[in-house]
Amino acid sequence: MKPPHLIKSIALLSLSVSASSHAQNLQPPNATSGAQIAWASDAFATNLMADGVTTFEKAVKMIHFELGTFSPGFDPRTATPEQWVSSWIVLQGADYDLVDQQFIQTATLSSNNSPFLENAPAYIWGYTTKDVAPTSEWLLVKSPLWKWPASTSLSTTTFSMGDALPADAIIGSVNPANGAYQMQLGYVVVPEPSSTMLAGLATIALIWRRRR
Repeated sequence: MKPPHLIKSIALLSLSVSASSHAQNLQPPNATSGAQIAWASDAFATNLMADGVTTFEKAVKMIHFELGTFSPGFDPRTATPEQWVSSWIVLQGADYDLVDQQFIQTATLSSNNSPFLENAPAYIWGYTTKDVAPTSEWLLVKSPLWKWPASTSLSTTTFSMGDALPADAIIGSVNPANGAYQMQLGYVVVPEPSSTMLAGLATIALIWRRRR
């Protein structure tokens, strides 16, 4: 097994080379072509399905990732899975590469029209399917470092999963030490606020009864 620091070095080099390769095949970014965003996960990382044991390579499911954001004002931390799906807006998608053990792609941001406003937060969403079902597995991450650039930017912006800290995972988990991440069952992502409130009231009532 490669040491974590070596894996991360290889991953960052891979991302850099990929961004350079894409840049050679594209017109220089300008006001009409748009800003380039290289987004990727670390290469050769051991990423796990929701069971915490099965690796992506051994799973029989295809894993997809999307770079995007939610409708203005939408907060996935307080929303239901159905609302995630209906409010999600995609900039670009990518399939997980089973050989390199990563996803890597370069997107073009041609406009800063809503919801891709300059400096607004960007998200990376991984999933087996967006169907809201008990078997759906999701990973949603929002790093503070991922902000939409100006669409006229002449430099390539990089969104790397290696930038994400554990607290940046809204669903699923990330490990900055080795660049790996784990999916989670999307069906149980976040309870509805009303359900949370009822659970809290029930707990308070139980404590009050015990103290009587």
